[in-house]
Amino acid sequence: KRTSFSLLTSMLIGLPCVAGMIIFAQPILNLLYPNASEGTLLLQLIAISVIFSILDQTINGALQGFGKIMIPAIALGIGCLVKLVLNLILLRIPVLNVYGAAIGSIACHIVAFTIVFNVLKKYVKLNLSFKKFVLKPALATGIMGVCSYTIYLLLYRINFGNKATIISIIFAVIVYLASVVALKIYNKEKYLEE
Repeated sequence: KRTSFSLLTSMLIGLPCVAGMIIFAQPILNLLYPNASEGTLLLQLIAISVIFSILDQTINGALQGFGKIMIPAIALGIGCLVKLVLNLILLRIPVLNVYGAAIGSIACHIVAFTIVFNVLKKYVKLNLSFKKFVLKPALATGIMGVCSYTIYLLLYRINFGNKATIISIIFAVIVYLASVVALKIYNKEKYLEE
């Protein structure tokens, strides 16, 4: 139950971060690097790997708690090999170039996550339904994304400039938390009751 609760928490934290980085990639770059704001697609691609990395780290902690300390290292090693092979192939393709490295990173984290998740399922009966673990968090994230980007566009059009980005991100947090509560996703007692 505690492992399931930790994974759900990781998903609830990671998914909106990924969506926020994808949706607001250009505004964030404009805010942080006003004179060099290139790299939107690169940031969006790297953002995809974040959710797998977060879940991977959570699972690694659980596996180490069960004494399976080598599994995370082996999984990450295999992921790194996949990344190396993809880098060698994709970086040579002119149309991909540096984006090939981002794709390799995504593949690395997906492979490592898949391995440790499948190993974890052999040792632990996870209390996570697809609806609770994926669909509801995705719905809450979608609501957050649509509402916050709409606010951003409205504020940007009335010349709020970079303030539009900051206000929209704060608004996104509020909308996301409200969505999580409204969808009844997060119930600590259900997972931690003895």
